Amino acid sequence: MKKNRILALITAGLLISSMLLGAVGCAQPTDPSETEDNATQQANPSESGAGSMAETEVETEYDPEIEVTNYDCEFNVVIGGTFDTKYCFVEKGEGDTMSDSVYERQLRIKDHLGVEFTHQDAGGWLNYASAIHRVVMSGGDDYHMVMTHVYQGVCDLLTNNCLYDMSALPSVNLDAPWWHSDLMEEIKINDQYLLGYNDFCLSHVNVISFNKSLLNDYRLDNPYDLVRNKEWTLDKFVSMASMVSKNTGDASFGPEDTYGLTGWGWVALIDFVTSSNLKIVDKDENGDFYVAYEDHTEKMLSLIDTVTKMYNADWSWMWKSVHDAEDVVDIATGRALFYFVSSQNLVSLKGEDVDFGILPYPMYDSQQENYRTLNWNGLIGVPASIENPNMVGDVLEMLNYYSAPVKDAFYENLLGSKVAQSPDDVDMLNIIWDTVVSDVGIITCNSSGNMDNLVYMLPKMCENGNNNFASYMKANKRAAQAKLDRLFAGD
Repeated sequence: MKKNRILALITAGLLISSMLLGAVGCAQPTDPSETEDNATQQANPSESGAGSMAETEVETEYDPEIEVTNYDCEFNVVIGGTFDTKYCFVEKGEGDTMSDSVYERQLRIKDHLGVEFTHQDAGGWLNYASAIHRVVMSGGDDYHMVMTHVYQGVCDLLTNNCLYDMSALPSVNLDAPWWHSDLMEEIKINDQYLLGYNDFCLSHVNVISFNKSLLNDYRLDNPYDLVRNKEWTLDKFVSMASMVSKNTGDASFGPEDTYGLTGWGWVALIDFVTSSNLKIVDKDENGDFYVAYEDHTEKMLSLIDTVTKMYNADWSWMWKSVHDAEDVVDIATGRALFYFVSSQNLVSLKGEDVDFGILPYPMYDSQQENYRTLNWNGLIGVPASIENPNMVGDVLEMLNYYSAPVKDAFYENLLGSKVAQSPDDVDMLNIIWDTVVSDVGIITCNSSGNMDNLVYMLPKMCENGNNNFASYMKANKRAAQAKLDRLFAGD
């Protein structure tokens, strides 16, 4: 489990002033001891003049102890898709907390390591992997980090030996608190960490938002307390949602009515497999990947039954994969208690006239050890042909080390308010963030139609009205397993 770090509470004024100080310090000083003192102050602004200018506290549980040096080079990043670049790299600060904190991180790393960041799409999310492959095959040092699509191109990078084992980078410590070890263990291949996830990768996940006014109107339990007490279970979620339903008087329910649960009845439903501590693909004792849906058949059958009933209930308004805009009843209407929403789309709610909160997906039952949040973001990798592993490793660690203020700004961007003003939702975001995992089924879902069918099993069953698990597995498992075997056997 990734260790928690104490979030840095940094005001926009501090970020701007720190940014200006960092810009002055970008030139390499002649006195190394002076540089080290400057780096220490930047990592701990509360001990510096800048830090004392605002009410702020910056603490970390771990210091990577990367030596100040001057690599005097560019650090070239390929963006493969799903990552929102404005949360990763910017040309300059724009006076808002998000862009200023990202820009400040770049300046601090430039001051510490003498690197300039560049990024490009290298052909977009459909072709970026082939661009990486060409560079690796030629032995080039054109790229130093790749930020992948959630699945497109990932198998190509893995099977074409395009990626460097990140645990072999000299200064990378995968036990550091900013590396998401649970996620990386899920997708480790042949004991190598070819794909990584860390605090630099601001999460693109699905969450459950809730309408605080409706919650109070119906006198329902405080969901924040339920989450903290490990009582936020699938049954509790369904029970609370089923208590909210209001028909305007028509013979049938429609988009003008009030519901306990609304959302796109497609991608968001896949997350219930992960949140229930089930896997699409897992590893056997030999480290080989296999289709894992039937490892816990009774539990899977129960989940399918619960989700399909939820999808079709009168208190639930789920719109299909292909739908009309007028079918959407999101939380902004004020007529939905719970609403499935991606973290990216959560930003759009902050301007709406609704008081909303954020929750993780529920655990299957109270016996489950912890919440589990499915990663829908891309992953990061390092091209196998890099010429300077020391430089790349140093940059990766420092990107993480200086990411706490960026993470805070990200939270504020999602919530539409300062972190200190939304302590319960920040607590939920931390739980969500710290329980992000992946599934090899997701990153291989475009490798064959059958794996795609298995990944989308729950939404397909709900939409098609056929929840026969045995027949579904019989139709798809064999071909999907054969593809897995070919992918990871190198054939």
